[in-house]
Amino acid sequence: MSAPSLNWDDLKVFLAVARAGTLSAAARVLGVSQPTVSRRLAALEADLNNRLFDRLPDGFVPTQAGMELQPLAEAMEQAADAVGRRGAALADRVSGTVRISCYELIAQFLTDQMPTLRRRLPDVEFELSVAHIGANLSKREADLLIRECLPDVPGLIARKLGHFAYAIYGATSALPQMPAAHGEARFRDCDWVSYDEDHNYFAGARWLLDRLGNRQPVVRVNNGIVLHDLVRNGVGLGILPCFAGDADPALTRLTPPIEQVETELHLIVHDDLRRVPSIRAVIDEIASLFRQQTGPLLGKQADAA
Repeated sequence: MSAPSLNWDDLKVFLAVARAGTLSAAARVLGVSQPTVSRRLAALEADLNNRLFDRLPDGFVPTQAGMELQPLAEAMEQAADAVGRRGAALADRVSGTVRISCYELIAQFLTDQMPTLRRRLPDVEFELSVAHIGANLSKREADLLIRECLPDVPGLIARKLGHFAYAIYGATSALPQMPAAHGEARFRDCDWVSYDEDHNYFAGARWLLDRLGNRQPVVRVNNGIVLHDLVRNGVGLGILPCFAGDADPALTRLTPPIEQVETELHLIVHDDLRRVPSIRAVIDEIASLFRQQTGPLLGKQADAA
């Protein structure tokens, strides 16, 4: 008896239902209708002559056959992802779309440098995905990832880009009303804006809390761009990346770069994609821009007040 001929689309539906637990949730993940999910799952069960899920009131639970099929389907999924990544490397033109995942402060730097990137790579289109959680490069959620921490994931290649320096800034217009801002009394007498508790891992947040003692920032946020805007609007002092703070005429830098807050950035790519011409070109250009902007990134273009 010959083995059944399986449809990969049906196996993707099976995996989505196994992971999501319901037809409606799987349909949302796949971007199809619930009847389509139900129909494909039924076709797969018919092909295998086996029931893959128990239909319970609170969701779909894999049967023994379903549990045995899931790791096999996941292996096929990984193989399909690898084929997709390696297939992209067969192109020989520096063109197409390159997707970059990063958090908002890196996106702010890339936004400032985007005219140069577009001029140097006119046939490449860019997608910037701003997120605090790194994209899964193995699943092609992005082509490139720029982070401080190196993911402990097999198959990823990291290239060191350089450092971001940070310093304390205040709104120039508000500083006359904050004489303490220019000395160590700033931690006791001035209002501050910083990150909320869930984002205290961001650069400078813990360093600041250690110096505020029992005080808390008067406004706490989960976004570095919003923090920058609050400092510019005179709500309080804040710790900002020097490349952004020094370039803002509405801000005054109050300290030299804070050595304990400096962060190191890495550009990360999956090994299967690093030879794709467009991705390789973007990697090289971003690394070049970081080298060219070393002064602003390290806060060397402006003196502390």
